[in-house]
Amino acid sequence: ITSNTINFGNLSTGAPKYASSTNTAGDTSDVVAHSLLVGTNAPSGYSITVVGATLTSQQNSANTINAIGATPAVSAIGTEQFGIYATKSGGVNGTIATPYVTPSSFGYDASATTTKTFATGSSSTNTETYALHYIANIASLTEAGNYSTSLVYVGTANY
Repeated sequence: ITSNTINFGNLSTGAPKYASSTNTAGDTSDVVAHSLLVGTNAPSGYSITVVGATLTSQQNSANTINAIGATPAVSAIGTEQFGIYATKSGGVNGTIATPYVTPSSFGYDASATTTKTFATGSSSTNTETYALHYIANIASLTEAGNYSTSLVYVGTANY
């Protein structure tokens, strides 16, 4: 992973915010937040999974920003949304799982207790790079607070 920390900065109801690893205020345009790199000599490839809660208030853990879910969606200003999409380069056979595969459409269907497949490869491969994009939108009734999450990506060789 190219960066362990990414930032959205302050969110507003009037525009989406995109996570950035280089700008603590986040970005107002869709950017790559960080990248995952994977390579394996395993004959049956690899799998990458993700687990972690959606954005959660540090003041009151009952307050969250809704994860987009298993169906990819475009940015909807004024609606609570947290999601990811990825693009892939390099390697020979990596496949991004739904809901993360559609550029400019975001999804997130993992949770703090539910691990989901993020990407898979079907054979050995040189380095494949997954560029991750994150979005956050809030509604006018979203509770004020400092929101954060910790997502864990796990790459496993399939022998």
